[in-house]
Order: sequence, then structure tokens, then C-alpha cells
Amino acid sequence: MIERQIFTDSHAKSILTTMNNLRKTNTLCDVSLKVEDRSLPAHRIVLAACSDYFCAMFTNEMSERNKTEIELHDIPASVMLVLLDFVYTETVDVSVENVQELLPAACLLQLTGVKQACSDFLQKQLDSTNCLGIRIFAENHSCQDLKDAAEVFCYKHFEELIHQEEFLTLQAAELETLIKSDEIQVESEVPVYEAVLAWTRHDPMNKDQYLPQLLRHVRLPLLSAKYLTDVVDNEALIKQNHRCRDLLDEAKKYHLRPDLRNSLQNIRTKPRTGSDGVLVVVGGFGSMQNPIDVVEKYDPKKQQWTRLPVMTKRRRYVAAASVKNRLYVIGGYDGQNRLNSVEVLDFSDDEPQWQTVAPMQHRRGLAGVCVYQDAVYVCGGFDGRDRHTSMERYDPHIDQWNPIGNTAVGREGAGLIVANDLIYCIGGYDGVNLLNTVEKFDPNTSQWSSVPSMTTKRSGAGVAVLHDTIFVCGGYDGSNHLSSVECFNVRTEQWTSGANMKIPRCYVGACTLRGSLYVVAGYDGSSLLDSIECYDPSDESWKLLDSTMSAHRCDAGVTVFRQR
Repeated sequence: MIERQIFTDSHAKSILTTMNNLRKTNTLCDVSLKVEDRSLPAHRIVLAACSDYFCAMFTNEMSERNKTEIELHDIPASVMLVLLDFVYTETVDVSVENVQELLPAACLLQLTGVKQACSDFLQKQLDSTNCLGIRIFAENHSCQDLKDAAEVFCYKHFEELIHQEEFLTLQAAELETLIKSDEIQVESEVPVYEAVLAWTRHDPMNKDQYLPQLLRHVRLPLLSAKYLTDVVDNEALIKQNHRCRDLLDEAKKYHLRPDLRNSLQNIRTKPRTGSDGVLVVVGGFGSMQNPIDVVEKYDPKKQQWTRLPVMTKRRRYVAAASVKNRLYVIGGYDGQNRLNSVEVLDFSDDEPQWQTVAPMQHRRGLAGVCVYQDAVYVCGGFDGRDRHTSMERYDPHIDQWNPIGNTAVGREGAGLIVANDLIYCIGGYDGVNLLNTVEKFDPNTSQWSSVPSMTTKRSGAGVAVLHDTIFVCGGYDGSNHLSSVECFNVRTEQWTSGANMKIPRCYVGACTLRGSLYVVAGYDGSSLLDSIECYDPSDESWKLLDSTMSAHRCDAGVTVFRQR
């Protein structure tokens, strides 16, 4: 005899549909739910099967067990009708108008499906105007998934939410929980400091008592010396409070006495690690001795490399920069010509693809590039005949390049970096000599001036800034491919030696990410590299990471990309 088993969900749906019709006609109902001034008929078995709250009520020794009418408090009749529809139909209509009443009622009656539907709905509604309120709402109703989602949104959009009215109405404890998190995604501590002061100034009579405790969670030592002396030092709310002044003095000492920084280490000296930034490497000179179009990104959270769409053109001697949601690839050499073309990958699009934008005014290979106040600056480089002294500034809002002041010396292979609101151009090659000289540019005056020279001549070094210190990593001195590192304190304008990298690297990329310094790719004198090293400032040491790129390369563009 052959046994048959038939599985179908239509049977369950048919039963629920029939029972719902019976409920609506008050047929075979054995209990009524009294809410406000209405009596809503239902079936005990259905309520108990769907809700742990009703199951416990009807199966335990509770007074309501044998009652034919159950009175429910604090639930509007309109909300209870929606909940009963869910019990009998497995569907619920959540809207902006009902979610704030529906979720608490679902929590009270332990209707997990409705609670999840409300949570999913509110997650989709998150924006900078409501994320703080939704986080508190979720916490009050034990919606962990919603609370986690709202917290992540708050951290990611911190610089937007602090300008909302909702932020100013936070309780002191709620603000403290927010700003002490490592997960806040900010490029500096300036917005955190300004947020605390804005919140305090909103109601100083009642809030200034909390300022010292809140300021403990602002990482003042990571603010620039200029900002500390020009802004924080002149804030009346801080000057009149001894505990606040102590925190400011700690930050000043951190800048004034770099020899004491190891002993001054605490949570306020550690950069926040919440950034979702990734390190991006574009193009370069590949293992087949040709320019390549490969683009890869390294995620320090996952500690892994992944591919991005390949560029439209193969580029060596290329520069890279990122502004908001856009990744720019600038100039370079395609194997025949130095380039002035620029292409961009816009991550605001659902499926980002490379597209061209306005070209530079000059062809440039091995140019220096940096970003200052959301504008891209490109300096120097080689056009096939001359090493440029010129610098160009690109405004993404109008898609236009404009020339600005020239350097004293034409350079290719120089590093360009922003530190303390100035742009530094470091080392390079002028066509005859390798250089150890340094120039700095003030964007406010459009003037270049000289800076003390490095100890070592370097071309093709990686440059990055950490706190008030510019790190110049590796490069070529005319005889050797270097593993050495020099450090320039922008406040004292003095050079010191840093810890050597694990591997010599010329035509290397460098950047700072999540409070650490990274160097990637390059040429060690015999081989192209696919490796990445990380420098931890807390113990002043380099670590060679296990994860490697898919392509060995040097002369690549390297930048940090943060999607917003």
C-alpha cells in the first residue's frame, strides 16, 4: 500500500479565513475584548495560538481564564481592530499614522509578527530628523533590531542629526551615550565638540552642569593645536569651569609635549574607529609591465580586499581622490601619453559605472593630489616634457578646474597632503635632482612658502597625516628603495625619524583610516608588491597584514573612500 502525504498552506489559510468570517458575524465566539467603549468578539483558541499573552491568560490560573469579557487598558479600539485582523489573517497594515500606537500594543499582547512589522517599517523611515527619537522609542519597547538599526544610522549620520531640533532636546544621559561611542563616523572631533557646545548653549541654565562630564567624551587631544587655541580656548563656558579647563590643558599638553604622548594615552587620544571608510587602490604599473585598469578596495573591518568596476582607461602614474560619494581618478599615463583626463565612480547610483568629468588644464603623471573642503587639489606632475610647478583646483559642484599659485620647484613623484588647514608638497623629482625640499600652500591666501627640508631625498614616497604629524613613507633616494619613514610635526615644523616599514616601498600609496596609518603596494627594488602594512601610533610599530591585493602594482592611485 502506497502512503501519500499532501503538504499545502492553503488548508491553514482556508481555516483562518473561515474563522475570521465567523468572528465578524460573532459566530462561535467565546470571548469578547473590551477596549474603550467597544466590545470585540473573538475565539479563545485563536488568540491563545497567536499570542503568548493570551495563551498565559487562558491556560493559567488567572482571574480572566473563565471570563467571557476581557477588559484591555491603554489600547485604542482602532488599534485593537488592526491587531485582531492580524491574528486572523497574518497581515497588518502599518502606517505613519498608527505605528506609534501599534507597536506598544503589539509588545503588550506579545504579537511578535506585528512587532516585527512595525520595526521593519520604522527602519525604512529613519532619517536625520527622527533617528534619535526612534532609537529611544525602540529601547523603551525592547525592539533590539530597531534600536540597533537606529544607532547605526545615528553614528553614520552624526554630522547631520546634530543640526536637528530633536538633538537639542536629548537628555544629558542620552547625549553622553551617543558621543562616547567609538562608532560615530566623523572625520575629526570638531563636530563632536561643536555638538556638545550647541546642546549646552540651547539651555545653559539647566545644561551647563553637565558640560564637564560630556566634554570627557570629546577627544580634545585629536583637535588641531590651532583649533584648540583659537576656538576651544576662547569658549566662555569652558573658561569658567575648572574641570573643563583641566581637559583642555590635557589636550594642549598632548600637542606641546610629543615626548610624553605614550604616558598621556587614554580614550581621548584614540581616534574613533566607527568609520565605514575603505582604502581604494586604482590602476598603476602591473606585473605585465603595462598600465592596468584594476580597482580594488580594502575594508579594515572585514580585513579583506574586493574588486570595484575597472576603469575605462588603463592608467599608470595615476592619482586618486574621493569627495563624498564620488571616487575620482586623475591623470596618469596610458602607455603612450600623459593624461589630463579625469573619470569618476559615483556610488550614489544604484549600479555605479565610471564616467568622465572635466579634464585638467595640464597633462599630469605622478602628480600629487589631496582634498581640502570638498575640493580636489592637484599639483606638479610630468606631462612628457616638463615637470609642472602649477597647481589646479577642481570644484565638483560646477565640474571645473581652475589654476592657483605655482610652487617654487617643478615636481613629479611628490606627496601632497592637507594638515592643519595647509597643503604640503613634499619631495619628488625635478627632472635633474631628487628632492628633500618641502613647500606649503595656504588656501586662504593662495601663497606658497618654504618649509624645513627632510633629512632624505625622496621621490615616490607615500604621505599621510596622523594627528599633527605628516608621515613620509619610503620612496627612492637615487640609490635605494627605502623602508625608512620621516615625520614632520606641523606645529613645531621639525622632522624626526619614524619606525621603518617592514618592506622597502617606492611609488607607494599611504593614507590614514580608523586611527591607523596604512601603506600599500609599491616596488621594493626587485618586485612589484601586493601587500599592505599598518602602523599603530599607540606602540609606534608596523604590521604586515595577511590580506593581499589581487594585483601586484606600483604607481597606483590610493585614497580613502567614505560613502555618505
